This record gives sequence, C-alpha cells and structure tokens, in this order.
Amino acid sequence: MSAPGDRPGSRGFWPLRDLPVVVWLALLVAATLAHPVLPAPRWLMIHLLLLGAVTHAILVWSTHFTETLLHVVGPSRRQQSVRLATLNLGVCAVVGGVLASRWPVTVLGATAVSGSVVWHGVALVSMVRRSLPSRFSPVVRYYVAAACLLPVGAGLGASLARDLGDPWHERLMFAHAVVNVLGWVGLTVAGTLVTLWPTMLRTRLDPGAERSARRALPVLLTGLALAAGAAAGGQLLPAAVGLAVYLGGLVVLGGPLVRVTRQRPPSSYAAWSVGAAGLWLVGCLAVLVVGTGTSSDWVEAHRRFETVTPLLAAGFGAQVLLGALSYLIPVALGGGPAVTRRTRASIDRGAALRVTGANAGLLVCALPVPSLVRVLSSVVVLGCLAAFVPLLFCTLRARSTAPQAQPTERAPTDRPRGQVAGLAVTGLALVLVAVAGGVALDPSTVGAATSAPAAGVTPTGRTTTVALEAQHMRFSPANISVPAGDRLVIDVTNTDDRVHA
Repeated sequence: MSAPGDRPGSRGFWPLRDLPVVVWLALLVAATLAHPVLPAPRWLMIHLLLLGAVTHAILVWSTHFTETLLHVVGPSRRQQSVRLATLNLGVCAVVGGVLASRWPVTVLGATAVSGSVVWHGVALVSMVRRSLPSRFSPVVRYYVAAACLLPVGAGLGASLARDLGDPWHERLMFAHAVVNVLGWVGLTVAGTLVTLWPTMLRTRLDPGAERSARRALPVLLTGLALAAGAAAGGQLLPAAVGLAVYLGGLVVLGGPLVRVTRQRPPSSYAAWSVGAAGLWLVGCLAVLVVGTGTSSDWVEAHRRFETVTPLLAAGFGAQVLLGALSYLIPVALGGGPAVTRRTRASIDRGAALRVTGANAGLLVCALPVPSLVRVLSSVVVLGCLAAFVPLLFCTLRARSTAPQAQPTERAPTDRPRGQVAGLAVTGLALVLVAVAGGVALDPSTVGAATSAPAAGVTPTGRTTTVALEAQHMRFSPANISVPAGDRLVIDVTNTDDRVHA
C-alpha cells in the first residue's frame, strides 16, 4: 500500500503540483516587463504561459478530474511527481534551446514534454479501463484526445526552430498553433467545462450536457484535422473551413453551458474569468475563420494570425487558467468547507475590477489604436491578470497562520451588487485613463502634432542609405539620424528567421 503522503487523492500542499504554475506565471510577468531587452519576447511570453503554466495545470487537474469523475484511484503521487518534473525540465529545455538557437536542446526538450504528456495519456486510459461505467466518461475522452495531439504540435514546434523558408514557416506555424492551442489546450478546457462550469455556478448539470459532449468531440477533432492538414498542405480555404467546423463543435458543446448560465449567472472571479475566456476563444476563432478564408496567400494569413495570437493567449489562455485555479486551489488545499470558502473569498478580492480591467484593456489592444495607447492598456491588462499571484501568496500565508475555522463558521461568498458594480466601473476607468494618457503623451497620433511640416525643408539632392538588421524581432540600430533634406533609403536584412511567434 502507498504511504499516506503518497496517495494521489491526499490534499494539502504539494510542491511539484502547486509551485510550477506560480513560477511560470511569475516568469511570464518578469518577461513581459523586461521584453524590450529580451530575445524573441513575443514567442517567450506565449510559451511561458501556454507551454509552461497551462500545460502543467492540464497534467495536474485532468488527472484530478478523472479520478473524481470515474471514482477511481489514479497514479501515486510519486509517479505524478516524476511526470511533472519531466514536463517542466522539458519546457525549460525548449525555452532555453530556442532562445540560444540550439536546435538539439530544443528537440530534447520537445521530446521530454511529449513523453510526459503521452505518459499522462496512458495513465488516463488505464484509469478508464479500471473504472466502472460512468456517465462522465466522455469528459475523459477529451483529455485522452488532447494528450494524443500535443506530441504532434511539439514536433511541429521543434521543426519551426530550424531555418524554414517561406511559405513553409507560415504554414507549419499555423498547424502548430491549431494543434497545440485548439487541440491540446482547447479540447482539455472544453471537456473540463462540461462539469466544472455548472460547479462554479453552484447549479446542476444541464440534462443535455452529456449528449452534447459526445456529439461535439468528433466535430472538434474533424475541424482540427482539416485545419492543420490543410495548413500543412498549403490550402487556405480548407484551413478556414476546418476552423469553422471546430467553432461549430464549440457551439454544440456550449449549448448546455449557456442554459445553466442563464439560470445562475456568474458571481465570482473564477466564473467571470472562465466565462470571459470562452468568449475570447469564440471571438478569436470567428476572426481567424474570416481572416484565413479571405487571405490571398499564407504570408497575409500569417500576418493576420499573428495579430490574433496575443489576444487568444491572454484573453483565452491566461483567463481560463487563472479562473480555474481560483476555484480549484482552495479545494485542493482542503481544510474543511468553511476554510475553503474563506480561501476562495480571499483569492476573489477585487474580482470585478480585475475582470473588467483585463477584458476592457484587451478590447482596446484589439482595436487599431496608437502604439502608446496599446502599451498603456497592456499595462492595465498585465496588472489585472498578474494580481492573482500576490493574492495567492497572501492567501496561503494567511491560511497557514490563521486558526482553523469552526465547522459552523461560514465565509461570505457573494458580495453586494453595488460593491461589484463599483469595482467594475473602477476597472473600466483604469482603461479609459490609459487611453487618455496615451493620447495625451503622444498627441500626434490623433493629428494634434505641432511640429513644422516637412514641406518647409529644402531638399539637398543627396541620398542617405541606412542598413537595418532585423534580429530577435527587433531592428538594429534602434535609432537613426538623417541630415535634413536628404532622401532616405532603408536597406533591411532579416538575419533571424529561426524563431516562430
């Protein structure tokens, strides 16, 4: 028999389960703040979030849900710890290998990540075989299908770290994102929400949820296969059709979720954040369907895809992760119902402000606004999302030092509507201040420049040629000087096409 501390279902603090997500999120915040001096900052931020934090959370919580839904004992804590350690070491190797342009290290890391996820999928299948027939077995099929897709996406990602010319780079990057974001992450989230969303809303599962889950999975997998296969084959219109089919699968799955939402609207940070994440996923997919289907070539499709990627990562990936963790961490830490409610209420502080500020800021970033407005709005988004990390640490510290609650003690779970509305207005005001500040600091963006017109400069007849080098998503030199009146010719050389976005 396993030791008490080795039982997979035991609650309490578990370093390899609880710490890596927080570490990846902290690194993400640091990378976002230091992005001007980092190589490939866009690639780094997206992969710290999706490959680091989200992938670790998927391995942890899909195992937990499988055990709970099927009423079966899963792998021991020791086995899970080895698997999680392999995953995180692999992610470190991928990040280090790409940033240092060391392809063998990248391949080694991708292999470790793929191996840990395959191991995870095998463990899920083993639990299904050992369990009695369950009405929730379709949810586990989503997890197994997602685990089969991650190695494919990892292989595509590793190939992108090599020197690939156009249009292969654009096509394989599209397929890589479809398989990993919509397959590995999207399928896992979709399956989980079948049961987790009603639980978050504290209401019953919709009677049609199981049937919708069974019907939606083949549609989602068909859309993924068509979109990724068409991209690899260089077919734009079929790729757009594949994305549309996937979107249709989400609509089939989402019907019961919408019905329970109408019965019991969200009232916590966890539910608001996860609900907003779902809306961003649907919205970004709709934009990608139209953008891909109307593109003239893969270069244009790639440019449109790059515009949507940060919104999909922050709006969907970050919000669904933070929302789910806000609900699940208090349950995993245990301590009784009263302590769980108190812990959840602590993590829930400022919920309306954080959700409103993050989503309003992302909406501003999605619009064709001036660069400085987008930067300041991004700061608001980062602050609202990153607030989860210090709130979690403060909650854990207070929980460890506070006396245990009595069984009859109840913690508040719902806040007055006026307080919620006030916090939401404050979050919106922060975004409006960021927009106004961006315009005030750079009035030329709205036609308020007061500098002398260029027509007043006397041409010299000379030509100044400046050589620019594009590397690590930056131009070098960053600043150039040209004598007044000279004709300027810029010669740009791209010396780094190894890193994908």
